[in-house]
Amino acid sequence: MILKNSSWIKKILDINFLVQDLLAPVLLLTVYCWTFTYVSSRYLPAGVNQVFTDRLWKYLLMLLVVLLALAVLAWLFNKNNRLNFRKYKVDLHPADFLFLLIPLTPVVQYMINNETILSFADIALTVGFFIIFSSIYIFIIPILFGFLRSSRILMALGLAFAVTIINMAMLSQQFHWFAKGSLKIQLVYMVVFFLVGWILVNLKNRKYLFLIVLVYFVANSGFQLISHFNKAQEVAAVPDETLPVLDVTQKPAVNPNIYLLVYDAYVPNETMLSYGIDNRAQEQYLRDQGFVLYPHTYSIGADSVGTMSRVLNISTSFGGDYRKGVSGDGVVQNTLQELGYSTYGIFPSDYMFQGVSPRYDVFFPKIKGGAFWNLASVVLIGEFRFDLGFTEQSHDQYVENKQNILGSAAGKQVFLYSHTNIPNHSQNSGTCLSEETSLYAERLERANLEMQADIRIINQVDPGAIVIVAGDHGPYLTKNCYNTGDDYDISEISRQDIQDRFGTFLAIRWSTQDYSKYDEITILQDLFPAIFAYV
Repeated sequence: MILKNSSWIKKILDINFLVQDLLAPVLLLTVYCWTFTYVSSRYLPAGVNQVFTDRLWKYLLMLLVVLLALAVLAWLFNKNNRLNFRKYKVDLHPADFLFLLIPLTPVVQYMINNETILSFADIALTVGFFIIFSSIYIFIIPILFGFLRSSRILMALGLAFAVTIINMAMLSQQFHWFAKGSLKIQLVYMVVFFLVGWILVNLKNRKYLFLIVLVYFVANSGFQLISHFNKAQEVAAVPDETLPVLDVTQKPAVNPNIYLLVYDAYVPNETMLSYGIDNRAQEQYLRDQGFVLYPHTYSIGADSVGTMSRVLNISTSFGGDYRKGVSGDGVVQNTLQELGYSTYGIFPSDYMFQGVSPRYDVFFPKIKGGAFWNLASVVLIGEFRFDLGFTEQSHDQYVENKQNILGSAAGKQVFLYSHTNIPNHSQNSGTCLSEETSLYAERLERANLEMQADIRIINQVDPGAIVIVAGDHGPYLTKNCYNTGDDYDISEISRQDIQDRFGTFLAIRWSTQDYSKYDEITILQDLFPAIFAYV
């Protein structure tokens, strides 16, 4: 009798409380998770968010069984305890729409960090997409389920779900997740935002809601803008040290075709040996084909665009846009065009063209569209992986197109830059996978075979060309398999760690044998001053 009259026992035994305030929200969250898992598995690569929702809906299903059993027991305990599905009013205040700023806060940060590849249309589409995505969970579904007295709970739950999904990429970066994350951390994050949302949706004075949400949005976005601006100022403060190039009013002594074949994250054998990989056979193959190897070169950039834009701009800076050089508007391409060369840019994806217009005379692939979906998809996947987005073609399709173009270049005056995306670097989560090095070794074998096929084609159709085989940076296989940053003291950084990030492979087959007085190459950015001096 005491238990029956206890207020909290009455609350638990109230079938309306069990069904409308507990079972219904849990059921909807289960549907959210299952639906997200199903849709993402069909249209997106597997990632942290998909694993999170797939795990969660299965645990929620067990919780639903428990709640359903309690509801049945409550009904059996008191058969007069009936469900009341009368219409409850969802009282939305105009200030409630400020809730959308909470999930939009990480979206703004993502856009600031990727501003170089986003057009105004991409920004508008991204904001619009995530407003709709968040509104479905925060407003539309709670309104549709207005017959439940838990609509405010549903709003808080929808807010927590949307924020967790959208902010997962930042969590992945912070905790170095790759492909899957920690369910404990993810649940804590989601519960915290549910509690915050529950407090906010129940604020009586909506002015406080306006103030709290606006301060949160402005403070986070403002901090990100200031940080991004300071980094841009640091880059701008570096003097533009473009080296003098060929005087185009003078006719070159020789004008061979120039093929720049870059294989991503390819390094000299000295560095390979430090991973337990022996690549001597490939280096000997190149020597047998007449290449001169430069085994001690490195780059002043440690990523593809950072390295190659500087190489093609013959500068320590980019001369403007980050992708200016790789997109075909570098000093090298412009100088060669003035000398009568046709320029070719052949890539596995349109990554090199994002945010800029390609300036090559011939380029591949064609630009597939704006960067909006690339950004939206990686946010929904829940991690910014280097291999996501920017392409709709397979690697085999890229190789076929590249080698067809190589085979047809003879008889023309051509500069061709291709950038193969193998052997490629680590997955850049900040944590090394157990098989990281063995996976790199497998990709290296494929890159070696592709390199041999490329050279074989050039030998057949254009044996007098200058052929440059290069890597753009290291494979990131030491320490944390990513930027060491503040994770390590400078005393912990070894020569191998530097080579692993800034080391580059370089081999050149000159068209004649009088090259030695021109080839004092120390960094990869010295490459084209040497080439221009030679011609």
